[in-house]
Amino acid sequence: MFDINGFKIKVKEWIREHPHGSEADFLDYCEELIPSSQYSAHQWILDQTVSWYHSILQSRKNEAPADDESAD
Repeated sequence: MFDINGFKIKVKEWIREHPHGSEADFLDYCEELIPSSQYSAHQWILDQTVSWYHSILQSRKNEAPADDESAD
């Protein structure tokens, strides 16, 4: 049985441990957490999780100070 709560915990740990991780690395990690026999049944959580991570990356990008602003 696939533990969705355990998946969420591990995903959050990965994000904390890899603050500059790429979306591809994140997807690879998430895919490894789901047993191959249950992959198709849980494809939806991968889609949601990657979309969420994409939002996190965009948020981090928007919050980062621009290089030319620091020259003032």
